[in-house]
Amino acid sequence: MLDGVLEGKLNAAFIDGPLMHPGLEGIPAYQEEMMIVAPHGHSVVSRASEVNGYNIYAFRANCSYRRHFESWFHADGATPGTIHEMESYHGMLACVIAGAGIALMPASMLNSMPGHHQVEAWPLAEKWRWLNTWLMWRRGAMTRQLEAFIELLNAQLASVD
Repeated sequence: MLDGVLEGKLNAAFIDGPLMHPGLEGIPAYQEEMMIVAPHGHSVVSRASEVNGYNIYAFRANCSYRRHFESWFHADGATPGTIHEMESYHGMLACVIAGAGIALMPASMLNSMPGHHQVEAWPLAEKWRWLNTWLMWRRGAMTRQLEAFIELLNAQLASVD
């Protein structure tokens, strides 16, 4: 999606930013609750040291969620096992269901997928629990339609608070 925005194919996109790119600007749109996802029957995971050496399933290295996951490990003096790069949350969930490792994903995504009831999941500790999702667009490409969308988004978020 990011390439679509940069190439002008998309007016805007929700991104797991913030993105520091000279060709983009944006706003934090909403917060995502980040969940550790483990195979069914796994004991509660409250610290990275409890899953030291576990294989993890994540997006590519430039994904802010993956960097967050790796930082969570390192802050607790733990190290993930093999990091398997996946292209979708569905693929990550399938690997966790199969017992091949753990993943980190937003609660909203996890809860929307078939199979979410076949795993265990816990929110990260409060310091690590919430990440912003950003609405990003090309720098200088604000349109009336995008302004109106942002107004709708802000109104929706205000009604949730």
